Amino acid sequence: MSTRRALRRPEGTTTLLAATSSPAIRTEVLHFHTGAGLEFWDLTETVRRVVEAAGVRHGQVTVHTPHTTTSVVVNEAERGFFSDFCRLMNGLVPDGGYYEHDDPALRTENIQEDELVNGHAHCRQVLAGTSSVTLPVVDGEVLLGTWQRVMFLELDQARQRRVIIHAQGA
Repeated sequence: MSTRRALRRPEGTTTLLAATSSPAIRTEVLHFHTGAGLEFWDLTETVRRVVEAAGVRHGQVTVHTPHTTTSVVVNEAERGFFSDFCRLMNGLVPDGGYYEHDDPALRTENIQEDELVNGHAHCRQVLAGTSSVTLPVVDGEVLLGTWQRVMFLELDQARQRRVIIHAQGA
């Protein structure tokens, strides 16, 4: 069975949270639904669109996920990498392992009535990356390497998610 997964582009809706023209600042939130754990979602074109809509010529753009079981990463969007990453994570942090986070006899903080069994996803997030990346914008272009893409990484399971994109500059 192959572990290769294609890169997906979110087909969600964006909501404008704030915008000013002087200085050029724009904050949008993208709402979308992921399909499964260990999925990469390509945000690159959405990030470029927000920078263009903000009118930022020189500045920066920050991409942030407010979820503790997701990451924002900059890497190559290549199927071999996705397969390698999934194999690595499944080996290091298996989703069927024991996690105190999921043990109701031990856990006493931040408990919800409809709590998910997702201790593995919290551990994977610490290994996988960060909740935000900030990229330079020069002459209206988001500066990325030849093969780099801005990607949202789902580490838990299919869920409704948000990504906040904040562009600022002159």
